[in-house]
Amino acid sequence: MDIVPLVSKISSCVEPGSVDRNLLHQHLTHLALAVRHAKATNVESTSLLTHITLVAARLISKRVELSDRERELVLETVCEALTPKAHRPLDNVHAVVVDHIGRILVPLFITPSTLPEATRMLAIGAWRQLVKIASVYVPEKHSTQSRQLPCTVSLRDYIKEFMPSDYMSLAVCALLDNAEMADDQRLRVRALETLSDLFQKNGLIDRTQMSSMFPGTVSALTRISLAQMPANSQNAPKKPISAVRSQALHALEAAILVMYSGSHTSLDKVHVAEEWAQQARNGPTSIVDVDSAPTNELDKLQQILWRLASLRHNSGTTSALFSLFARVSSIECASRMPEGCVQVAIEACLAMSGSHPDLASSYLLDLKLRCAQNDDSVGARVEAVLEPLLTQFERFVTNGESRQRTDVLCVISACVKVLGQHRAMPLVSPWWRSRGLSALLTSLSVSLPGTSLLISEKQEHTVSPDGVSYVLENYRTSELSHALDLFVQSMADLFTPRELGAQLLSLLFDSSEKHVEVLWMLRKVAGQAAHEDMSSICPSAFQYCVDFCGTAPDPDTSHAVHELMVLDVISTLVPMIGSNVAYYMDTLLFPLLQTTTSSSPALQAQAHRVLEILAQQTLTSVSQMLHDNVDYIVEGCSQQIRAVTLHPRVFNILCGAVLLVGRDILVYMDDVVEDTLDVCERLAYEDEEVVLGALQFLEIVTRTVADESKMIESTKERVEVVDPDPIATAVKAMDDAVASRMLDDLVLTDPIPELPTSTDFESTDDVEPSDTEPDDTAPEGNPLAIKICLSVQSFLYADSSAHQLLALKTVHNSTNALQSTRDLLPLLNEVWPSLVNRLSQRDAHYVTLAACDVIERVCTLGSSWMRKRVKDDLWPHFERILQTSSLRMQRSECTLIKRVLCTMGKVVECVPLDEGMAWTVCVLVVRFFGTEVEPELVELLQQMTVLYGDKVWLILAKLGCVEN
Repeated sequence: MDIVPLVSKISSCVEPGSVDRNLLHQHLTHLALAVRHAKATNVESTSLLTHITLVAARLISKRVELSDRERELVLETVCEALTPKAHRPLDNVHAVVVDHIGRILVPLFITPSTLPEATRMLAIGAWRQLVKIASVYVPEKHSTQSRQLPCTVSLRDYIKEFMPSDYMSLAVCALLDNAEMADDQRLRVRALETLSDLFQKNGLIDRTQMSSMFPGTVSALTRISLAQMPANSQNAPKKPISAVRSQALHALEAAILVMYSGSHTSLDKVHVAEEWAQQARNGPTSIVDVDSAPTNELDKLQQILWRLASLRHNSGTTSALFSLFARVSSIECASRMPEGCVQVAIEACLAMSGSHPDLASSYLLDLKLRCAQNDDSVGARVEAVLEPLLTQFERFVTNGESRQRTDVLCVISACVKVLGQHRAMPLVSPWWRSRGLSALLTSLSVSLPGTSLLISEKQEHTVSPDGVSYVLENYRTSELSHALDLFVQSMADLFTPRELGAQLLSLLFDSSEKHVEVLWMLRKVAGQAAHEDMSSICPSAFQYCVDFCGTAPDPDTSHAVHELMVLDVISTLVPMIGSNVAYYMDTLLFPLLQTTTSSSPALQAQAHRVLEILAQQTLTSVSQMLHDNVDYIVEGCSQQIRAVTLHPRVFNILCGAVLLVGRDILVYMDDVVEDTLDVCERLAYEDEEVVLGALQFLEIVTRTVADESKMIESTKERVEVVDPDPIATAVKAMDDAVASRMLDDLVLTDPIPELPTSTDFESTDDVEPSDTEPDDTAPEGNPLAIKICLSVQSFLYADSSAHQLLALKTVHNSTNALQSTRDLLPLLNEVWPSLVNRLSQRDAHYVTLAACDVIERVCTLGSSWMRKRVKDDLWPHFERILQTSSLRMQRSECTLIKRVLCTMGKVVECVPLDEGMAWTVCVLVVRFFGTEVEPELVELLQQMTVLYGDKVWLILAKLGCVEN
């Protein structure tokens, strides 16, 4: 498709007074297609652009009134023609093209304009492509008499020579108006991108031209960046999005680069450094201090940069803002920029270095190299940033808001890194020793997530490989926590971990009340340092922690956080101690085992973590490590139990050891259990706390025995039956056949006894199952479980409900441990009266519920052996509970009735009842139809229909609810 004929046809359609709209629209569409085709077939770009420009110049002139769509078609065609191929700029563009496009496009996007924003966007896009032209071909007739230009010049030289002087100013103002006032956010971004290209490409605007438009440009771009509307705007547009604000910062950076780039040879660096340091001390302190913004009317740019620095916490503009401030403080701009602006820029970049290390790494390295190369101006500026922050550090970290603390910590850390040890030490060392460390420790307040450290919460408390996730009250956010880590790391690098650790250790051994905070700092420094850096102070710190563990108070006190921090420090120092930790094992094991049974989930988790780290040093598991030391642990606890001054902590140690070692520790438990039972008997009415600890230990022992028995039973079930030898099987079958023939020949002299009738079965109610012969084929039960159960059952009558609950748990565990043994039924016969007695009304509600659980298990194991006991002992209590319960039950009463019905369901399933008791049960429970316990009632009746269906159906029929 040839373009030249199309251009002629379009020109003929727009003769004055004879515009054919339909034909014009058709030709414009064909022209756009022709341009795309020409670009695809590599037609010479300059010639193509010349033809398109001629028709565009005539169409967009005032002589022809184009519709919005027709104008957009023209602009799209121009943009397509101006777009270079393969991202290469256009060369030798004809001067006529630049004249026509430049003079026609700028008025199209000047606001206020009646043109739609889509048209203005296309015009700005065409202008942006025009800015990218590399060179312009100037014919003979365009050259001036006074100055002969070469035939090909740069776009900058052509505009400077032939365009009006206010041409670029008009374009900049138009772009700023669109960027600030347009409603379409895409148009704003397009205008700002074009403005950045205008400032950066080919030097189209030099410093002289920029000086006249710089104040207005900076003010407009600042308003856009801060999302502020101009004061004189009639119809305020929508606030700019992050992409618009970021692009405005890029345009501002380009404008500052035009205005201030280049060296200033007349400045004396030493004089500037001294003058700036004094100015910084007398002027506003820091961008961190929001109340000390500069008020000098002579330096508007510093105020603008100060306001822009507030965007450093806005994630959408951080990259562009850092680029702007890095440019302001760079070598090419710093020598011409006002000193106050450079300070703001440097401090803003340092403040963002913590939260955006990927942006700041190269910048900090550049500043550090400039300081190392004896650039006194950089060092003086960084020192001027650092000094006011050190002076007011205590106010910032204790009373400041979270962003203020983040900035202070990040800026100080970055300043120390830039200045290096040689230059930062004189400034930081006196401050750190006198006020800095104390202020930092004051700002720390260690706690844990959740409602309380000392309350066992429902959710599981997990510990990461790095330890418990502490909450520092003043450093809760991730940004603050990261800034604090950077600050501690910078101090450790400045003073070395060994020296900083020695400072903390000296505070740890005095009478200071900040031991928790010091331990946190010590753990942080040790965690960031290499092992050899902590070698000199590690033994002393570890000895302090070991001594504290040996004398620590109970975990249910206000010292719980202190103990938690000690455990965390131990977990950090153990790898540094290495194999020498074996010398501390005798002191560490007891408090660690005690803490594993603490009421605090955090303390439990941390104690387990320390044990795992200790086991790693011995190249074993926790259970194996404790098993290797079990004789020492058990012997130490036995000596303590036999002592006159018995402390309940010893039973916590035993509980932890049994839980961690498992069934392998049971072989060592005989003497300890004997001693514990003696303690329970001796102190039953004297020391409730000691007895409670002893009962907890005995309950854990029986639970471990039950788990062992369960595992043995499951192992027996998994044993595969091996098929016998086929020859032996054949011989056995032959023997069975011979035996069968022999039996056929026998004459039976005695009649075969008949099966017992139901009447005979009923008559066996009075037979005592306990009088039957025991099953000699069953294995013997665990003597440890029998001994504990028989001794502990007396605590079922105790006044303390806690003692009663632990005794019930112990009996439950013991019966499970004796399952399928010859000792089960004798044990049940012994504990049954005590269990049934717990169903009396005087017991606490939860004790009765626990007793029902144990009775249910006993009936399941005893089966028919429990028949008479259920009728004579258990049912009278259940009957009383069911008869005295109201149908309008309270929550506690409803829970009790549900538990009784569930227990009766299990009893009916496992224990045969006589006819009279079954009838009584049915009559008594059906009254609870229509109440909250109906699901449990239906389940009980379903169990009874298996053996007593006639009674159940008779009762339901009389009530008229058989169908339901």
